[in-house]
Amino acid sequence: MRCILCNMPLFLSQHGICCQCLKNLPALNKVCPQCALPHSWSTHICYRCREQKPCWDELIAVANYIDPLKKLIHHLKFYQKIELTNALARLMFLAWYKRRERYGILKPDLITCVPLHHIRYWSRGFNQAQQLAKPIARWLARDFNPYLLQRKQVAMDQKSLSLNERTKNVASLFICEENLSGKSILLVDDIVTTGNTINVISQQLKKCGAVNIQVICLCRTML
Repeated sequence: MRCILCNMPLFLSQHGICCQCLKNLPALNKVCPQCALPHSWSTHICYRCREQKPCWDELIAVANYIDPLKKLIHHLKFYQKIELTNALARLMFLAWYKRRERYGILKPDLITCVPLHHIRYWSRGFNQAQQLAKPIARWLARDFNPYLLQRKQVAMDQKSLSLNERTKNVASLFICEENLSGKSILLVDDIVTTGNTINVISQQLKKCGAVNIQVICLCRTML
């Protein structure tokens, strides 16, 4: 087994990425722990989150949406490179573990993921967020419910929309019908851009009783 980035042999094949490439990944430094956007650290939470608090409680991202992770996500989603899943999920788990060591965040009770509409699921053959969430749930020894959330309709592609249009596009898109009273949830996605999708989902989860929502993604787009 070789490193998926540099093609050098791996000492531990299940890791997928060698130690040197892991060190060289572009790190997210000086970001707000709630939204993962750049933050000066004069206060713990950035001014954006203080002015308009998100419905989630923590957002953990591995890196900005740039290469090499951007390229790997592209290969996973559009070229069905499922073999990349464990290596990418491990990066997310390590980012979560570092946050736990630094801030003592909760270990979630339940792991779930951002759902795809069934038409996109059929055309792609899988949900990349579900593929990433499954090993994370195993490593955290927590229950994994990939169908906790249901997607009610096909949304327009977010990439083609303005910020205001993106917000309207997801406002009534997701539903959760389970009792989550007192539970902490870890929500997994591959990329977070504006945060509109995860905010609507988090709102739904809290309406069902969730008390803490952590979001983890591979990449956070720096707006």
